[in-house]
Amino acid sequence: MTTKQGSVIAGILLLVLAIALWIGSSSFPPGSMVFPRAIAVVIVILTALMLVENASIKDFPAFDWQRFNYFRTLRAAVLTCIYMAQLAYVGFLLSTPIYLLIMMYVMEKGSFWTKIVASLGTTGAVYFVFAYLLNVPLPAWDF
Repeated sequence: MTTKQGSVIAGILLLVLAIALWIGSSSFPPGSMVFPRAIAVVIVILTALMLVENASIKDFPAFDWQRFNYFRTLRAAVLTCIYMAQLAYVGFLLSTPIYLLIMMYVMEKGSFWTKIVASLGTTGAVYFVFAYLLNVPLPAWDF
């Protein structure tokens, strides 16, 4: 598959998603359908821009299967399963930065301090948005 083919397939899937979002929101009360429909319109606009840009780019193979690191992908999947299994017991604030730090080592990107700051900053930002702005409880460690 080439990048242009992948962009066209992604564009079609995004348009189907936008249509489903528009139709699915038709059963909502009038005030509640505004946000999902606005998201659907944004998806359509961004998809159109992606497809227009797609016409002007050079086409090349989208993925090199010979250079794909299967072991790294397997490690990431196993670590994610372990993270999800222990999240309810250890809690979000303790397990998430550790998980993110280990995942960044698996992906082999960035310096040590960049990984520390990124894992703590991401955890803090997600916690702030969900716990304070959205009032969504996150798993906590019961002492």
